[in-house]
Amino acid sequence: MVAFLVSIAIARRRARKEGVDPNIITDLGMYLIFAGIVGARFFFVLQFYDNYKNNVLDIFKIYEGGLVYYGGLFAAVITLLVFVKKRKVSALKIFDIVAPSTALGLAFGRIGCFLNGCCFGRISYNIPWSICFPRTVDKHGIVDGSPAFIHHYQDGLIQLSDLHSLPVHPAQLYAFFSNIALFFILNSFFKYRRKNGEILLLFGMIYPIIRFCMESLRGDNQLYFNCFTIAQIISIIVFVVSTGFFIWLRTKNQVKTSAL
Repeated sequence: MVAFLVSIAIARRRARKEGVDPNIITDLGMYLIFAGIVGARFFFVLQFYDNYKNNVLDIFKIYEGGLVYYGGLFAAVITLLVFVKKRKVSALKIFDIVAPSTALGLAFGRIGCFLNGCCFGRISYNIPWSICFPRTVDKHGIVDGSPAFIHHYQDGLIQLSDLHSLPVHPAQLYAFFSNIALFFILNSFFKYRRKNGEILLLFGMIYPIIRFCMESLRGDNQLYFNCFTIAQIISIIVFVVSTGFFIWLRTKNQVKTSAL
């Protein structure tokens, strides 16, 4: 909720500077929050389908965790395209307006991950800022978390009698600070923007790098082809596509001028 409110407030302020009605951003935000949750949940269930194929009702238990950002991003992009078509506003301009707010929302979201204990990092004994997540129990006294504790227990690294997980990288906090930096970079780039869409593409270039690096430090994701996580594979694709379009967009007019 904090992420949503702050992100919308900043996007509305940016909309005024770009000559766009701020109320359009507020309306769009309401659609995006629901689309993002549905898309993020769908992608998570698809990624861990074996956990849900015999328990279909568990798909709706979002309160137990299980959201994947890229799924939410793709759903939000589709929703935004439909929205701007109906409102008859520039899609690329709207994308540029909301891109920095998206980075800020991601940062706040990672604080939520940290408090929940999900998206934890790899085991690390050698850094002074490593974190041990606690063992938690439900009202019946049955161990139900935290995610890092359960993960380490299932891997046979700790016992149920232990009070906390092994020390891990605080990957959520790494992601928080990285996304805050991304927010400021995107905001600062507005004065260098030549065309609508460049802020979006810059986001598509930098965020995949952040996510790829964060995934390398995560301790809760399975590898595909014994090499990359699904998020890293998507990050590579998004980075390549965004970089190609960014270069094309920045140099298009220069090529025409040179030809003349």
